[in-house]
Amino acid sequence: MSLQVKEIELAVADPASEAWLEVHHAANRGVWGPAAERTSIEEVVDVAARRHEVRRAFVVTEDGSDLPLAAAQTIRRTRDNVGTAGLWLSVHPDHQRRGVGSALLAHCEQVLRDDGCDGIHEHSGAPVENGDAATGFALANGYRQTLLDLRQDLPLPVDDAALTALDPRPDPAAYVIETSVDGLPEEWLEDRALLARRMSTDAPSGDIELDEEDWDAERVRQVWNTPSPIWGVESVARHVPTGRLVAFTDIVVRPGQPDLAVQSDTLVLREHRGQALGLAVKLANLRALQRERPDAATVRTWNADTNTHMVAINERMGFVVTGWTREWAKDLRGAPGR
Repeated sequence: MSLQVKEIELAVADPASEAWLEVHHAANRGVWGPAAERTSIEEVVDVAARRHEVRRAFVVTEDGSDLPLAAAQTIRRTRDNVGTAGLWLSVHPDHQRRGVGSALLAHCEQVLRDDGCDGIHEHSGAPVENGDAATGFALANGYRQTLLDLRQDLPLPVDDAALTALDPRPDPAAYVIETSVDGLPEEWLEDRALLARRMSTDAPSGDIELDEEDWDAERVRQVWNTPSPIWGVESVARHVPTGRLVAFTDIVVRPGQPDLAVQSDTLVLREHRGQALGLAVKLANLRALQRERPDAATVRTWNADTNTHMVAINERMGFVVTGWTREWAKDLRGAPGR
């Protein structure tokens, strides 16, 4: 078998791009079965510029065939933490354990070195707590585990009476909860940028050293208020005496899997914790999701197992653990292959 690694340009309605994506989907189905997540080329192409990233796609083929055996995407940040890269790599189940993944990984690591990156921080998930083949692959290729995240799912719909019973109802003289659907009000943007900066350093990151991200109103506007195939809803807590936003949470729904809503970031500023604002904004956001997207059948979220407070909030809402995600890191500054 003679393997070839080649770079491709991803594009909507392009057969080669769809074949690249199907490798990722097939590998995901091999791990999760019918519950495997799905995405679309439309989303993959959309997200890079929105996140200030340069993404390059690669496939592995055999001589004489255009059928991809493995697929990968390198993710290089251009605005902050520019030395720490991401990597999305999958091997089709029909071609695993043949050295295909190792060959593609070595190629992508060298691409990232050449692009000026000195480390990779990525993840792999499985429905079993002790890990799977991806765990062994990462360890065998010099990656170290930095965090263990719990994947938690909430079946929808949740009865409104149950949500009302959970609602902490903050003192309205101190805090009010506001919600925005598929875009953020302009008057939120400055405060929302501060919350994003704080989120970048407050979220658990294991022993990975990351700089505070450089967020301003324009960057928030680019992520949330420019046309995108990804739909979102966000709820915030406003501190009434100062008028400032002090907590937020968001949920997105992607066109590749409209029945799955993904709970992403949630943050309460340290100086306003202890008021149940995290639970309050999450409940408000869930109500809005159920009202606006009744086709969503599940909300999914991930939290470090050390983030016991947020995990406990999710459990109170009815979330259950459905998987485990390992976060991995590798220093690229050594010799290739080490």
